[in-house]
Amino acid sequence: MDRDQVQHTIERLKEGDKTVLEHLYKEHRTPFLKFASKYKLSKDELLDIYQDSILAFVDNVKNGKVENLNSSIGTYLFAIGKFMVFKRLKRLEMVDESPIDMERLEYYHRETHDNNVYDNEELALFKKCFEQLGTQCKELLQLFYYRGFDLEEIQAAQGYDNYNVVKSQKSRCLKHLKTLISKHKNG
Repeated sequence: MDRDQVQHTIERLKEGDKTVLEHLYKEHRTPFLKFASKYKLSKDELLDIYQDSILAFVDNVKNGKVENLNSSIGTYLFAIGKFMVFKRLKRLEMVDESPIDMERLEYYHRETHDNNVYDNEELALFKKCFEQLGTQCKELLQLFYYRGFDLEEIQAAQGYDNYNVVKSQKSRCLKHLKTLISKHKNG
């Protein structure tokens, strides 16, 4: 679907067009189930999650959270579904409550500071400062850097109004993290 078709579909969903809803459901069901089958959930659970994803998408359209998309509808649905799968697995205690992936965060930290090599003391400082971030910032940065979500998937999973809000929030969180690190180093 091109952007005009996506926009037309969104408008028809706002109007309550059940034909469009049925078409979307059928079009994305099999690809979603194939994608989600790699997680250790039953087919019935995956179908429930898919249906909940569709309903969440339609709710977001009807309540104005989704006016337009910078992605395909399928990408948006998969992002919602992926988040719901992780939530379900976590609830079933099948997702490891892993600590922060310090290796990945260390890589990012180096990349944002001219590829300097950091010692364990600086890495500990980085971790300490990361823990001082607010819950929303930690979740956003973990979804992006640890879980590998792209900004559109984070938008869908966290219910942000639009892509630019996610992008700005990520930027603010990183700036805040850098400020905390600088304060600790200089203070």
